Amino acid sequence: MPSSRSVITDLTPASWALSDDQQGLRATARQFARERLEPLLVHQPDAALWSETVRLAATLDLAAMILPEQKGGMGISRHDLALVVEQFAAGPLERAAELTLSSPALMTLREYDALDRLSDRDTQHYFDGSTSIAPGIPDIDASGLWVLRRHPASPVLMVRMHDKGPQLVLVTLPAGQEEIRGAAPVAVLGALSIERYTVVPADDASIPVVSRDEDNFGPDPVRQSLVDTALYFATLLSGAVQQCVNFALAYSATRQTFRKPIVAHQLVAARLADMLVSAHTIHLVLRSVAAQDTQAQIAPLSQMARHVATEAMNVARELVQLCGGHGYVEGLPPAARFQTVHWFVMLLMKVEAALRTFIASA
Repeated sequence: MPSSRSVITDLTPASWALSDDQQGLRATARQFARERLEPLLVHQPDAALWSETVRLAATLDLAAMILPEQKGGMGISRHDLALVVEQFAAGPLERAAELTLSSPALMTLREYDALDRLSDRDTQHYFDGSTSIAPGIPDIDASGLWVLRRHPASPVLMVRMHDKGPQLVLVTLPAGQEEIRGAAPVAVLGALSIERYTVVPADDASIPVVSRDEDNFGPDPVRQSLVDTALYFATLLSGAVQQCVNFALAYSATRQTFRKPIVAHQLVAARLADMLVSAHTIHLVLRSVAAQDTQAQIAPLSQMARHVATEAMNVARELVQLCGGHGYVEGLPPAARFQTVHWFVMLLMKVEAALRTFIASA
């Protein structure tokens, strides 16, 4: 397999230079992803190997990064967390999501000092395979719900409509699809499943993240949850696009046609340049939005989501075309990317649609 040495980092403007701590966090995650996750684009692991990978991922201390400083954690910013989660996309997106699925919900709960409302208060358990928090993405009128989850009985952070308006709640959906009216499986991505709910449990099955009285003051927890979820999916897609470009550049230098590398052909070089610009732009836009005050960035975040979704699909398609039928049928990484990226684009666009609803009602 061609080398995956990153070419994106070298293009970052000097004014955006990362601190030593930021570089260290990202480098540790990058090394783990290259050693344990990138090979999975070609070869699926057995159960024992994947269990070991999950155990090693837990040693990266994402739980400690997210915990607030007063509870012994790092209180990592959304910007810095995005730099770390991006690296997990060196492997299959569904594997990256399985290892990091709880991070957006935990960031939202931390924002409102609501981590103690979780049934399992040990945040390490949300990254060692024990349990997870599933993101619940509302339809634009909050009448239905899209859920991406790993564990059948995992809590879901979702939006529920009340007399006073939308409210953010934790809900444990019943395990077993036969027990749920209005539930339909949409897709299975490895150990993850995307499910669509048209009927959600009654109020007595939910735990409000912020009480109704508190909802009238300060930042809106529903908008905050949507922001964190959108940033999460955009981060995974940004990382995937970077890896697509890294592979494309390396592959085009090693594959030859007419006795010369395909990168030497002008049309191929131009398409590679377009892919590189897309990857670099997505990364910088993501960093710019993640570094802002999350309650003041709804409109630019919505624009970012649409840009990331469009460019991620374009780059994935370009990569498959670059490799041609030869690359696709023989199981090179572009095939794995192309078969899953559209599901994460779909989820990102569902979040973006909900964000536009809250923009209109703000």
